[in-house]
Amino acid sequence: MTNDQRISALIGQYAPAGRLGGGDIADTFLLKSPQGKFVLKTGKHLPRGMFASEAYSLSLLATAGVSVPRVVAAEDDYLLLEYLAAGERDDAAAGRMLARLHAKKASQSGLDRNTFLATLLQNNTLSDAWADFYFNQRLLPVLERLPEYNAGEQAKWEKFFGKVANLLAMVEPALLHGDLWAGNRYDAAQGPAFIDPACYYGDPLIDIAMTKLFGGFGVDFYRAYAELTPRRDAETELVQIYQLYPLLVHAQLFAGGYYASAVRLRDIFLR
Repeated sequence: MTNDQRISALIGQYAPAGRLGGGDIADTFLLKSPQGKFVLKTGKHLPRGMFASEAYSLSLLATAGVSVPRVVAAEDDYLLLEYLAAGERDDAAAGRMLARLHAKKASQSGLDRNTFLATLLQNNTLSDAWADFYFNQRLLPVLERLPEYNAGEQAKWEKFFGKVANLLAMVEPALLHGDLWAGNRYDAAQGPAFIDPACYYGDPLIDIAMTKLFGGFGVDFYRAYAELTPRRDAETELVQIYQLYPLLVHAQLFAGGYYASAVRLRDIFLR
């Protein structure tokens, strides 16, 4: 059975209705059928299990009370979702929704399975120590794939780890979106929704750091989130530390000046 036949069996005879904007990894299309509108994500040479991982993360967000598109089907080469009609922007509602997500806690960092950030497989092996998890299961695996990570850089990163580890010591792991840039927040007719998650349990400031790295979240978003989430000690420094991970991931995926940006952040803590 072809993919067209599988999809038709699920939603009836359908017709493509245009390409949708989104990230740089998958191709995303709008489909129309007698049952309504749907979103099809597909692509060539994508890692096996990537769409199943996204579907699982969407299910985790839904159980935490976060609005997400319903998953119709997840296969190795495509993901079929319900289409959410666009609506008005509501930063405050999005901030409250993120606070609701972060209210879901766990005793360990990680998850019961690995997830993908873009095309990179994240090691989510459960850990009792958040600092160890962040350094050894987030930063280090990406650093080791970068050509800039020579002996001199390795020594600087190890010095950085030693200097900031105490800041990451007292963290109660919360369920994270894991890739919360502005393109993964969608303003639907029924209110804001989160899409394209890469979930695991960790420091909730991971998500805040991502929102602030690339922008696109208004003042009302942070105000509404703060009303439901107590401010943390050393929050500014933690946000800087957590922005290193997406910068390094971008350095691996897209090269450019992302590694230099990560080094500038890192070196703030080496002065």
